[in-house]
Amino acid sequence: MHHNNPFAALSQNTNNPTLTETKTDRSNEKNNFSEIVFQITLNPLFKNEPNEAFVFMGDDPNKSNLLSEQNLDELLLERLMLTDAEYINDQRRPREKPLKTGVIKEHFFYLFECFERLENLKRKFIQTNLIDHYEFIYNLIINMCRTVISIIEPEQEPLSKKFFNLIITYGAESEHFPKFYQSFIKLIDNSDNFFNSETNDLDQLVEDPLELKFLTDLFYHFNQSINIQAFDIYSNEFRKKLDLLRLITGSKLMKYLFVKCSFLAESGQTRGKSWQTDTLIGKLLTPSVLPLEQYKFQSLFGEPQHQFRYFLNTSHMTRQDAEINEKNMHQAQRMINREISSFFYDHLVKTNSNAKIRNMWLGWCSKCMTDNKAKCQEWSNFGQNPMNMFSNKSNYPSEGFWLNLLDIFLTYSMPFCADGLQNSSKLLKINYNYTNPDIKDKNLTLLDSETKFIPNRDTTKVQDEHVNFNFITESFYYTHSLIRFSYLSMYQKLIKINNELAKWQEMYQDLAHSTDPQMSRIKTMFENMSCEFLNMQGVMTEEGLIKKLSKFLFNTALWLSFVSTKALKSNFDAEKSQNLEPLSQVDFLSKETNSFNLDILAVIPEFLLTNIVEFLTCINRFKETLLPDLFMDRLSGKNEPEFPIWYLYLILSFMGRSDRLFNPHIRAQIAESIECLLPRQNPVLVEFQKNLSKRIFLDNQYSALISESLINVFVSIEMSGQSVQFEQKFNYRRPMYELFDYLWNLPTQNASPEYRKHRDELKKMADFALENIENHEQPLFLKFLNYLINDANYLLVEGLLLLEKIKTSQDKLELDKVEKNLNNQQKSELESSLKQMIMMAKFHNIMSLKTIQTIKMLTDEIKDLFCHQVLVDRIATMLNDFLLHLVGKKKRKQLKVKNFEEVKFKPKEVVSIICDIYLNLGENRHFCEAICRDGRSYSSDLFQSAIEVLQQIGRDPIWVQQFVLFYKKVNGVAEQLKLEEANFDDAPDEFLDPIMSCLMEDPVLLPSSKQIVDKSTISRHLLSDQTDPFNRSPLTLQEVVPATDLKKRIDEWKKSKLSISNSQ
Repeated sequence: MHHNNPFAALSQNTNNPTLTETKTDRSNEKNNFSEIVFQITLNPLFKNEPNEAFVFMGDDPNKSNLLSEQNLDELLLERLMLTDAEYINDQRRPREKPLKTGVIKEHFFYLFECFERLENLKRKFIQTNLIDHYEFIYNLIINMCRTVISIIEPEQEPLSKKFFNLIITYGAESEHFPKFYQSFIKLIDNSDNFFNSETNDLDQLVEDPLELKFLTDLFYHFNQSINIQAFDIYSNEFRKKLDLLRLITGSKLMKYLFVKCSFLAESGQTRGKSWQTDTLIGKLLTPSVLPLEQYKFQSLFGEPQHQFRYFLNTSHMTRQDAEINEKNMHQAQRMINREISSFFYDHLVKTNSNAKIRNMWLGWCSKCMTDNKAKCQEWSNFGQNPMNMFSNKSNYPSEGFWLNLLDIFLTYSMPFCADGLQNSSKLLKINYNYTNPDIKDKNLTLLDSETKFIPNRDTTKVQDEHVNFNFITESFYYTHSLIRFSYLSMYQKLIKINNELAKWQEMYQDLAHSTDPQMSRIKTMFENMSCEFLNMQGVMTEEGLIKKLSKFLFNTALWLSFVSTKALKSNFDAEKSQNLEPLSQVDFLSKETNSFNLDILAVIPEFLLTNIVEFLTCINRFKETLLPDLFMDRLSGKNEPEFPIWYLYLILSFMGRSDRLFNPHIRAQIAESIECLLPRQNPVLVEFQKNLSKRIFLDNQYSALISESLINVFVSIEMSGQSVQFEQKFNYRRPMYELFDYLWNLPTQNASPEYRKHRDELKKMADFALENIENHEQPLFLKFLNYLINDANYLLVEGLLLLEKIKTSQDKLELDKVEKNLNNQQKSELESSLKQMIMMAKFHNIMSLKTIQTIKMLTDEIKDLFCHQVLVDRIATMLNDFLLHLVGKKKRKQLKVKNFEEVKFKPKEVVSIICDIYLNLGENRHFCEAICRDGRSYSSDLFQSAIEVLQQIGRDPIWVQQFVLFYKKVNGVAEQLKLEEANFDDAPDEFLDPIMSCLMEDPVLLPSSKQIVDKSTISRHLLSDQTDPFNRSPLTLQEVVPATDLKKRIDEWKKSKLSISNSQ
């Protein structure tokens, strides 16, 4: 009975021992189970109650018609060899019933469905005490999968493709598939020795090369199945494929093959973008809230046909609309980051992983970055024509790709990043020698050629060229590299777009009420550009990304400060676990950096520091409301971290120290980044700024050293020996002026001594400069004042010249409205030139105002140094010249452009500040004499005109009266000097300075050229040029020799002339 109905035995009461203990009954039960599982039978008279037939496999009447462990292996193989669907259908039993749907299927599909039926029957196997038969069938199915690979000849498509189709069909649908797949891989897997030894022989992964090819081909098919355009977070495809890949790569073997199969084949062609478009890993890193570069715009000037999903139709968007767009964008981005980080961190690196898998993955990332290394300079190439960044298709993977890769490595880095010194021990596991070019066999060799903090030192040579670096070290340097490839590359692009937007907005506003046919194209261009700008800004300011970036970069600041000041070799002992020590004032006051610290700095790339300061500058410029989250870590909800103090460490360790950071431009960028701490208009940030500035600028006893560091970097920009364009130099110095102003004026907020420490530090530097003004090495503060005066002279004079040219051009255009003298081309060229001049004048006027404001601020309390013979003539002639241009009646007319606000020209404010400086220094006799000696700009009428202007602009009458008294004093000095000059106008030539042609007061001999000049003349010359003016040989003020005999003769001659004059 059971023989004809396989389901009957399974429905009987198994508690009756008479039904289960006989050998025949057990054989029947095994047969019944096997028939159900494999849907085959040896019984020609087979019948079953369900409405389905099985495949008859019996052809020998002399053999048993029971399926058994002795014949199942052979029968199953025979069944798999049956490929003719018509024949299989003819073999069904009973004939009047159809075969079960799916019986006539591919080999792997059939075997898995057998496995699924087996698992569904497992409880009944246990109930009938046939668990051993269950295990036999289980192993038989899994082994038969392996057999298929070796003996079945593929017909139309490879077996690996069929198995991949099985994964796609059942991987996410069947609860039994993971067990089936894992058992199959475990059977083939022979990789234990490979992963537990140093061998790289792939033959040790899998015994049979055919099986190895089968497994690797699975990833090829997986890669081919992904359409990169449709593969994003907004489709089910993304999550489904990731889940399947988690299943496929559960074992170490498959993780390793997954990464290995994602490498591009070696070729001589450019493969930059191919790492994203042609590799499986690259495609997995593609999903983003930003579209792929090549699918952004069909036409920049055409109607928006791009794939941006956020910030569309920007010209009609309200602030609330923008906030909703940003919120939705960030929500989607977090979802992407969560999925991708879960796969590449929790699954690939953390769970059931191995050093060889991690190393292979790091190798993939390294190859990708190496082939795309020009990506870091991508946006600098658009300097001549920034519009190229919109019209040219990128040769590199998309911005979303790089951001995803960055987020993965930031996730890797979080475990070793600290919130305070008490848990900073893992930072000492970062091997500073990773970027030493002498060390071989590492993944990220791209960094070997990077410019280091200081030039190479012979002592950095390593004894062992082969070092095994830990995952912390690799993660640290990879993360920094990816910050450049992704975040900072996008920052540079954001700046370019922002600048272009300003131009197009101005053009749009100019044509807003016109009928110009170009209006529609300009509007579309503006819309498209605005859309891209807001999308990029949005993705760069997602809170999760910002939190991880800030934590990582502030930890880098701590590590860099420590290794550059007080780190010892013993700190990097792998056997010890020790936290970083807090830095003290001694570490910052030390003028010498010890050899070991210099050796470290000679192998660390300087861009690590650039990453920190550019990140802060980016947030300050484009999303300042996130600054509290950066420094205070409000996003985590934990206690306030020590990030502000670590940032101060960085400032003091590098900004003013050329011995630790050779590149003056990066030191200037540090100063620029400090601007993010200064007071701002946004009321949301008032409390943050108050709290943070107190912690950084006031609470620490060594914060006063910021002032000297700031002076140092200000001077070093001028003395870098590199080509520094004027505009670039002043852009560096602009935030420095803001910082000087803030630090100097802290006492106005509070009378406590701690609020004066920065001002007192500057005064102390000025006193030191005055005492050592003739030293072989010019005092730092003296150089600073000299460059400050240079800047003021250049900026104001250039600004005023530009104003004169602007007025001339504006007059020509006004005249043309009446006389029509200009043709269209001439008019267009003149208008274009006028716009350029207005932009340049605006820059010069803003910077000149900041510069003279700084001079005025310093002269409030620093006077003697300005009035020393080295500087006094320069400051006096500068002020006279400025005043003449601004209040002289003829000069003023030349500056009357149409719109002062358009060019940021504030003549009333400038005149007022200049007169403040006059009064600040006016008590000094030498200063008054220097004013009068200026024969080019000074006249008695100059100050009278200035007084009239001061009264017109509403300066306080009491203050104006003080200036009147100063004017009278200068006039009195001028009269005295005229009398003296009249007495000495026939001085012998040998008494006259050969450069200035005036009577020498303190003649000195120049040792190289043997020329004699006045000391004040050579002092001024040596401020800017430390060479003998007559033969260009090196010269310092200490080397000049007093011409005592000549001075004695001059003094005697002057005395005799005065005696004669007095007797007359």
